[in-house]
Amino acid sequence: MFLRQFNKRALFNQSMKYMIQCLLKGPVEQYHHNLVDEIYQKFGLNITKEENLATHFTLKYFFETKNIDDVDKSVQLFCETHKKTPVRVGGFGKFFPKTVFLNVILSDEAKKTFLELIVELKKIDWLSWNVFDGERLHFHTTLAQDCNEKCTDVWNFIQGKEEYFDCFFDNVTILKMTGENDSVKTWEIHKSVSMG
Repeated sequence: MFLRQFNKRALFNQSMKYMIQCLLKGPVEQYHHNLVDEIYQKFGLNITKEENLATHFTLKYFFETKNIDDVDKSVQLFCETHKKTPVRVGGFGKFFPKTVFLNVILSDEAKKTFLELIVELKKIDWLSWNVFDGERLHFHTTLAQDCNEKCTDVWNFIQGKEEYFDCFFDNVTILKMTGENDSVKTWEIHKSVSMG
């Protein structure tokens, strides 16, 4: 009995790792998953495939906390007071030599909404921000990561496969990391809130 209570308390007091995304919906999902699969089949780059995240673009990189309540409340209130805005997904980019991705281009309205979200999140004083976070975020949807010496070959392989999709910044979704094996992380949706 004591051991069970101790284990629950220890789990409750552990910091958990989270990130915040916008999930993308519609035909872009199948296109993205097909490209991830093709790259895996040809080059054996497994991280993006095995993480099996929904098609998305990141709004806030990783952070750790024992209590996510402040973020939950901030996201809920933000989405209740904001409308969906257009984004365009398509064409390719890379963070050479590590990552190859689909470009995500925010409309002026979506950029404004994103910056307003960052202002709200920065009111949470314990929330950590890295050099690529916040206003410096480069919006993208990952196709392959940890490419290294295969990056140029992957880049050449995807040329000519460009498609473009009209999507929306219409949700804010908090993911919680549930495990990590080697460099592959597993995630589950903690909370997803649609904009009004």
